[in-house]
Amino acid sequence: MKKIILLIVLTFFAFILPAFCAQVTHIGHFELLDSYSSVKRGNPISGYDINGYYSPVVKLDKTLFLIPLYTVQFEKIRQYLPEDEGNHLSTVYFVQNAVLSLRKEFKPNWYAKATALGTWSYNKETRDENWGKGLYDYQDAGWAFDVRHKKKGQGYQQEYSVKFEYYRRRYPNFSTLLSSTSPAPPERREKDYLGYKYIAGFNHIYADGSRLYLKPYFLVKYFTDKYTIEEDGTLNTDKRRKDYVLNIDYGLSKILAKGLLFSLDNSYTYNTSNLDFYDSQDTVSLSDDAFTKDFYVYHKNTLTPSFEYSYSLGEKKEVKFKAGYTFAYRDYENRKVQSVDGGYSNKRQKDREHSVFSSLAVPINKNLDALLKYSYTWVRSNQDYQAYYRYTYDAYRIEAGLGIDF
Repeated sequence: MKKIILLIVLTFFAFILPAFCAQVTHIGHFELLDSYSSVKRGNPISGYDINGYYSPVVKLDKTLFLIPLYTVQFEKIRQYLPEDEGNHLSTVYFVQNAVLSLRKEFKPNWYAKATALGTWSYNKETRDENWGKGLYDYQDAGWAFDVRHKKKGQGYQQEYSVKFEYYRRRYPNFSTLLSSTSPAPPERREKDYLGYKYIAGFNHIYADGSRLYLKPYFLVKYFTDKYTIEEDGTLNTDKRRKDYVLNIDYGLSKILAKGLLFSLDNSYTYNTSNLDFYDSQDTVSLSDDAFTKDFYVYHKNTLTPSFEYSYSLGEKKEVKFKAGYTFAYRDYENRKVQSVDGGYSNKRQKDREHSVFSSLAVPINKNLDALLKYSYTWVRSNQDYQAYYRYTYDAYRIEAGLGIDF
């Protein structure tokens, strides 16, 4: 019932209310693409990629705006999606975000914004799996508040921001073997958590359009029904799981020549948790069970250089070509490498991900582009045990279709 009420409220503000308001600006972009994708040692599939956003911005007065926003990503693509323990295969991925914000300019160049938000994410590993029954389906509901300040100087602009976000994430279908077979399991909703996110931002834009940016955040995840585990495999029911994530996005973009832009987008992530890992899945007796402390603690660095070239055809029409490369390196502090049969070593797990990508947009008119995209990803890990999750794989996708702006 709560979901239906939330959907009705968001629909009213996003579509019905703007129809009765005189000052509405419709902003949106959607891509409708056919796709062809595969992973190594798997069957290629033909599918689709539908993604985009729509926002009818309502001007209530000269300093007050109501901003509904709807985003969607609906893909039938063979790909691996990351989880805490490893990567799992997905064929159909569908995620929606609904956001409703009220923004006020309370002083010149000072803005405050209050936001309600919701997310619905679904994924299917096989065509026989029913919608809404995916093991890793989840739903978010929450709110956020942020303050921004814009500053203009001689030949530059700057923006500073601080933001707090709270959300609750539910995995309605996730259950372990223990919780599904025990009549009174100690944990039923072990992936559900409350998220508290603290965000800051800085953006410096030069007169020629080049820019520098820095956006760190700190996320605290309180798991509502997941207890920590002791070295003997018993649950400590007095202590629930808590995860902490420090992430820093930073980068720059520089105009090298007319129409040619170079970008370097990077991130650093430090993930830590008070949850350790007790492995009894492939052991014969209690004596060969394995306990790993700090199993979820890792550092991750990502670097993405790219080039974009734009050629104007006049009348707000541009041919755009973009190409880039992403390298990500993840180093676990204490997660041990296992052999193919599950035996443990003293080496720490290290993952490397490489991806090359390119896209071409050719205008048909000022609101419609023909699109062509390609990406190839190869992931390598020294983790040989991949009975449940994939750590080493190759994947590619080719997409073609239309992009619509309004």
